[in-house]
Amino acid sequence: MTDRSRTSVPNFARTAHRAVRVGRMATSIWLWSAENVPHHDVLGEEERRRAAALREPLGSYFAAARVAVRTVLGDLLGVPAGDIVLGNRPCPGCGDPGHGPPRVVWPETSLWISLSRAERHGALAVSTAAVGVDIETHRPVDLPALGRDALAPTEAAWLDGFTGPRERLLGFYRCWTRKEAVLKAVGLGMSVDLRRWDTVPGADRGTVRDTTSSPARLWAVENPPSPPDTTMAVGRPATSAQDDLTIRTLSAAETGGADLPVTGETTLKGFRALKEM
Repeated sequence: MTDRSRTSVPNFARTAHRAVRVGRMATSIWLWSAENVPHHDVLGEEERRRAAALREPLGSYFAAARVAVRTVLGDLLGVPAGDIVLGNRPCPGCGDPGHGPPRVVWPETSLWISLSRAERHGALAVSTAAVGVDIETHRPVDLPALGRDALAPTEAAWLDGFTGPRERLLGFYRCWTRKEAVLKAVGLGMSVDLRRWDTVPGADRGTVRDTTSSPARLWAVENPPSPPDTTMAVGRPATSAQDDLTIRTLSAAETGGADLPVTGETTLKGFRALKEM
């Protein structure tokens, strides 16, 4: 294992195809499906135990997500994927380091990360600023009950504008993913009163006011296109909403043993339209 005593890594992305410097407020998202992730031997003992404790196919989905995250971060930071140490930032609400936003403990880096899994699909966001990503598969839900518990009055009114069951389901997931992405970026998670967070789903880019901080902070949230039968949202500080967002997809091919090569890449200015994936 690499000596960790003095190693720190600049904001420099190394990929199989090129080296990319991560600019100010830049954000990249890697998407994958579990069947496209090689089963490289990079998981730690705790990750293996967690995967084994889950029934299939959930165990395989969890393991694939961790392999993808480790491989991307290892490639990005220039260290072996198995040497990456993941942990948490302190919770903004209570200060507990056990359940705050995820972070890379080693190697030392100023980059922020966010991870989301939805069955076989997964997404990893890496940014120079706080970031939250959420991806969900379109499963049937109890819309009346979830609407009462999770939606702000303005979100519920927006959803009521749709009459078809399919439209209403997609509208709900637009609201839900936005809410979760913003709360991940804030660092609070879904334990707050969700009805107090209005994600402005009718706008391409919603501006969300975080009144839990002093002074209040503004967050930008949008829904970039995602794989079929999924909805994805990304939340970032409102000051970074006009900066680049790069979305990459991962293939099943192996390059050099532990690399997941990029098969598709699109850079968006302020989340402009992404090509169909």
